[in-house]
Amino acid sequence: MSARRSSIVLITLAVVLVAVATVVRFVLAPNATKLPDDTDQTVHYAGEAMMLDSKALQAGDTAHAFKSDIPITVDRRVQVTSTHGDTAVLKDATTIHLGKQSLPSAKTYALDRDSRRGTSPPASKSVEPSHGALSSAFPPDAAQDNSYRYYDSTTRSIVPVRYTGTAKREGRAVNVYDITVSAPVKDPAVLAPLPPALPKKLVAKLRPELDSTARARLTPAALSALPDPVPITYQGRSTLVAYIDQQTGIAIDQTVSRTVVASTTVGDEPTSLMPVSSFTFGVTPASMRELGDKAGSAGLLLTLLTDVTPLVLIAVAAALLLIYFLRRRKHRPGAPASREPAPATSAPGTGTTG
Repeated sequence: MSARRSSIVLITLAVVLVAVATVVRFVLAPNATKLPDDTDQTVHYAGEAMMLDSKALQAGDTAHAFKSDIPITVDRRVQVTSTHGDTAVLKDATTIHLGKQSLPSAKTYALDRDSRRGTSPPASKSVEPSHGALSSAFPPDAAQDNSYRYYDSTTRSIVPVRYTGTAKREGRAVNVYDITVSAPVKDPAVLAPLPPALPKKLVAKLRPELDSTARARLTPAALSALPDPVPITYQGRSTLVAYIDQQTGIAIDQTVSRTVVASTTVGDEPTSLMPVSSFTFGVTPASMRELGDKAGSAGLLLTLLTDVTPLVLIAVAAALLLIYFLRRRKHRPGAPASREPAPATSAPGTGTTG
């Protein structure tokens, strides 16, 4: 009875361990790759800017209207404000610091917690129209192809993401993705401080500061044909290079270039006049180290959940089953022993006489 009980215990433990390994691999591990509901991360950048001085421009001081090589720092905070099943509402807030001036911007997205793509928002939530596109994060184990799309909040456009290869950042293997945007500015917050038109005299005065294409088109005859004031539209041009940790999807490094260009129509030809703002920045070394450490910790957890723990549990279960079979074989009854015939004996009182 004792041997039978121990056999039942061994089999039960083995089954339980296999069940736990299955739960860890196919339930806990996938849950660990979802965008956490407590996500709250700040990344710091540094770079430089070019800004149009609107006061100098309005005063007609075109020689001092453009200020370039302005050192800037950028703080970006990405925070999940609520989750609704597999949907996360995420706030992506950026503040650009130029000396004593700060330029804040905040956008809200509804993201699928698995794919990180934009999805339908919960009821009563107002979010950016990023449906089907990435905006603030890449998924773990990101595809090494051109299948992703990216939502640009300045132009409210969705553009392709181009995979360009692999690299190393902070000792981690990363995928490199390139994103290029060129579209009309549609963000009301960006358009609000920009004039919808400029006096024709001011455009004429700006002509020497413009590039060769604009100067060639803005001949005296073309200038005289323009309405007064001259209608101005704005084009958003951005380039983003993202270095995404292959295992966790964390952006360990990024370089960003964003420019808003004032344009008008000259002789039925759209003509770029001048940039009104330009920002170029990248992740600081300190933030890169922090992001690399975070990717390392998250990657270790994923490895434990997806590979190490299930394999160890299955190995222990296999060992228990092996012990069970060995003990069963040892205690199996043997074949019955064969009996030898008894030796023949003489009957009492018999013998030979002579």
